[in-house]
Amino acid sequence: MRIGVLGFTDKRPILYPLMKLLQATGDVIVITDNRHLKRLIPDYASIGHIANIMMVISDASPDEVWDEMDLEDGNYDHVIYDLRDNLDEAIEFYIHVKGSDFEDGEEDFLECIDDYKRIKLMYDGKQDKNKETYNIPISLKLISTLEILENKKLLLPMPSKKINQSIAKMMAPHLNIKFKDAVKLLTKGWNK
Repeated sequence: MRIGVLGFTDKRPILYPLMKLLQATGDVIVITDNRHLKRLIPDYASIGHIANIMMVISDASPDEVWDEMDLEDGNYDHVIYDLRDNLDEAIEFYIHVKGSDFEDGEEDFLECIDDYKRIKLMYDGKQDKNKETYNIPISLKLISTLEILENKKLLLPMPSKKINQSIAKMMAPHLNIKFKDAVKLLTKGWNK
């Protein structure tokens, strides 16, 4: 499955559980320009592994990164593209992660996408009024978990029932697993 995670905000609260769920169902590659994700890779390299997840930190566009890193797209069951404002025809499923508000041009960019799931990270405490949006409260415990997770290089469960249920609900049908099995995978400990 090819997934595009869009947005200008910090998407780690969504990326990490998404990675955790997908890695349980196959080999994963994450392609991002977010330097925070280097903390998951030994020696803070631009390319490396965390279990069966290949991490590539690059400023290249989705179609350029394969040649730049000399990688084969077909070697991975799941590809996660962490994007701001790029589209790729290989992407089958889009998730838009919104922070407190839209950045300049972000709403216009979203009009180019026919279908996507919406997540609002409630840094400002306000819910998105769109009924199809998954509203995720941001807590100090959640932010602390990101720090611990990166420091230990483990995909720990997110301490947010809302995140785990939202990711499970979004992804379970595409992975051909039951919702409750997806939640179990998201909430269990990490096995390297």
